[in-house]
Amino acid sequence: MDISDSNGRGAALQYICMDRTVRDAMRLLARPGTEALVVIDGRRAAEGAIIGLLTERDLFRAVTTHGIDVFDALVWTLAKTDFATVAVGAGPQERLAAFCAHRTDQVAVMDGFALRAIETIWDCLAVPLDRTKGCAAP
Repeated sequence: MDISDSNGRGAALQYICMDRTVRDAMRLLARPGTEALVVIDGRRAAEGAIIGLLTERDLFRAVTTHGIDVFDALVWTLAKTDFATVAVGAGPQERLAAFCAHRTDQVAVMDGFALRAIETIWDCLAVPLDRTKGCAAP
């Protein structure tokens, strides 16, 4: 299941149910503009609890470690539950610091407990230096 939630920051959110296979996740991640998948426990994004995030890097590492047998595993087994987050109002310096501190390629932009976007470091670097609100263009 994939649902776009266009929100003006980072890429549109893409969701996948926790009971889908890694093979399904690979197909979704191959789509242009998909940086990460939000793994949920539920049938609809609005009703499902967030289990974690899954990225191309996570899949690459899993295939490297476990071989092609991992394609039939369920996505929840690979989802990162301890993903990096920043507040929706965080400025560029704070966002870049989160990327460095967590040594990650994606951060989840949160508005309280609500996930608003997944941003890449490229979203942050694309912003002119004089901007004070967020990495991606509003």
